[in-house]
Amino acid sequence: MRRVEYVYNSATRSYERVEPTWRDWGIYAGVVFGLALLLLSLSVWMMDRYSITTPEQQALRVQNQGLARQLQWANKKLDRLLRQAEVLAERDQTFYRRFLRVEPLPEGVRQVGVGGSDSYRRFRDKLERQIRLQKASYRQLAETTVHRDRRLQQVPAIRPADGRIVSGYGMRNHPVLDRPKMHEGVDFPVRPGTPVVATGGGTVDQTTYSANYGRFISIRHPESGHETFYAHLSEIGEGIRPGQSVARGDTIGYSGSTGRTTGPHLHYEVRTLDGKALNPLQFFVPDMTPERYRALEEHSQEDRAQFANTRPLERSGDGR
Repeated sequence: MRRVEYVYNSATRSYERVEPTWRDWGIYAGVVFGLALLLLSLSVWMMDRYSITTPEQQALRVQNQGLARQLQWANKKLDRLLRQAEVLAERDQTFYRRFLRVEPLPEGVRQVGVGGSDSYRRFRDKLERQIRLQKASYRQLAETTVHRDRRLQQVPAIRPADGRIVSGYGMRNHPVLDRPKMHEGVDFPVRPGTPVVATGGGTVDQTTYSANYGRFISIRHPESGHETFYAHLSEIGEGIRPGQSVARGDTIGYSGSTGRTTGPHLHYEVRTLDGKALNPLQFFVPDMTPERYRALEEHSQEDRAQFANTRPLERSGDGR
């Protein structure tokens, strides 16, 4: 039975019947429709949530939930890896290549592009290509570092014998010929039998005798582009022969007074590989005598040995 409403009219002092308007009917219909829609949605959700009829369906639901969590974890990890790769690429460009004076990679090469419509495949391909590019870049930098290290090891940077220089590079009055002549090296007035060392790493080219140089040794330093000569020796060092590799600081012979000379001393020259004479003083590290270089090398070897024997700190069992 429909509910009838009345209102009191003070003017007529009587109750009058209230008839519902179309607006009232619209509100009633909206409320009823909203409640019905809410009940329907709740019913559908309850059916989807609790209407599993077989154990297989329940297992698949649990498996899907696990896969969704794994996918979310994998996406976060891939994002983190990509950010790390971008940091390495930036460090490669702004630090390593500038430090080694290697041309930076073109921006077009750095910004590797991939095609395809699968977002995960594009993401994976981009990461793989960026990793390959970074490996190639580090390989190039490593080769450059090795080459420069070899070059530095071969630069004739120390004195060939302990002692002061009495005759420098340039024009002088030859002490034997008594006339002006270009002196293409430097002379060290050392006692006979003083050890003579290689001023840079390289390969022994000659161990021979000439009327001018007397007994002498020449060493080629191909990585640095030089050749060094050690003349007026009394004897060649043990095991020193053409083709023999030597390192900076190795004893290669002993000073003497063989050849055209007025007394015991060591004559030392530096030349380019095509024979152009250079001033040896341009290569000497200040105050770096053979004795000091040997002490420095021994100290360096001790440091390397200690570093090699150092083990990384192990984490405790509780992970702290």
